[in-house]
Amino acid sequence: MEALSNKETPLPQEWPGIHYIGEEEVEAVTRILRAKSPFRFYGPDFQQETLHFEEEFAQYIGVKHCLAVSHGTAALQVAMAAMRIGPGDEVLLPGYFWVSTVAAVVRSGAIPRLVDVDPSFNMDPDDLERKISPRTKLAIMVPMGGVIGQVARVAEICKKNNIYLLEDCAQSNGASQFERMAGSYGDMAIFSFQINKNITAGEGGAVLTNNEKLYKKAYAIHDLGYTKDANGELVLDQPEYQLWGIGCRMTEVTAAILRQQLKKLDMIVGNMRGVKNELKEMLGQYSGIKTRHVADPDGDGGSFLKIIFKDHATARQFKDGLITNGICVKEGAFYPILMTEWGLHIYSKIPALVNKRSYSGHHSVWELAENNWARDYSYKEGTLPVLDDYVQRTVLFCVASKLTDGQRSLIKSTFQATCDQMGFEKTFAT
Repeated sequence: MEALSNKETPLPQEWPGIHYIGEEEVEAVTRILRAKSPFRFYGPDFQQETLHFEEEFAQYIGVKHCLAVSHGTAALQVAMAAMRIGPGDEVLLPGYFWVSTVAAVVRSGAIPRLVDVDPSFNMDPDDLERKISPRTKLAIMVPMGGVIGQVARVAEICKKNNIYLLEDCAQSNGASQFERMAGSYGDMAIFSFQINKNITAGEGGAVLTNNEKLYKKAYAIHDLGYTKDANGELVLDQPEYQLWGIGCRMTEVTAAILRQQLKKLDMIVGNMRGVKNELKEMLGQYSGIKTRHVADPDGDGGSFLKIIFKDHATARQFKDGLITNGICVKEGAFYPILMTEWGLHIYSKIPALVNKRSYSGHHSVWELAENNWARDYSYKEGTLPVLDDYVQRTVLFCVASKLTDGQRSLIKSTFQATCDQMGFEKTFAT
């Protein structure tokens, strides 16, 4: 293939939020440091940035309570502890996630059971319903790449079966479905603000819920194991909230950055969504090419485009064609990439899960007496045939959050040239 002219490469790497860090964030951090009050609960000139962020983020998502924590992994652990997930419990989750999701289940002492996906690459409600057992206590919806999936139906199934629903929205901040935000469907939801996320402070996380009891438990667990009264004093005489804390509080510096980033979230997501929808419209003109199902394109988080072909060989040829024709990013970056090459996002590529490793070197959760019923559960490739098939024939393309007009034009022309050179026929269907 003859390479196209590409004077503006390399394209920006992912990391949507960092491209929008500006003087607002610098001033916010400087104000906290000048106040010498980086701790979230008190200081000589306490600014209450974390409290304000919690209020603003809860309002943005459309829920009552937000608890800011140190990172998304902590948010998962806090949420599961608040819902009393532990040995003897089964947690249903899709096989397409980030490793932190399933790791939190294992660290809780519970058993993960994998659920297959639908054409949105989210949890298939039919497979979920088939796999619910008397031991199931929690289902986790993981809208990877900002595509929410059939979460309303999943929520109905969970409610009917009296099990909790947790939304892991680490990759879906700012995404919505028919004007309802990701993170507003479940009993609890978590978000991450790590550097790869739509808004970022480098690290950071949040736990959201409409349930006051779950919020109070999460609050206790994220701090010292106890709730606090209106004066900020620990409440030690409420048995329901006498727990063990893990001290994963968000700092005032982190919150100050995130308050500024939150103001830019809709713009960041909108920029990615616009480019992604343009590419989907163009690809939709060719027979033999499909993209991930998105129920509401106007609410798509926009960060990743999945392009699905008839087989692995065609997918590989398309990926190589994009690179040959001019798509490249900085050294060490990943995209475009075959999903078969994409590490710890796929269940069967996580050695600790496939081999049922322990958390601390002692017995693994699968060896606990309380979990004896799950000793034959498998996490090897073949466990989820629908997801396994998609992984074999899908190309993943990262949509950067800030592109010049020239870069946008380059991406579109490269995609079109690759489609034409591979002989895909135009149907002109959209």
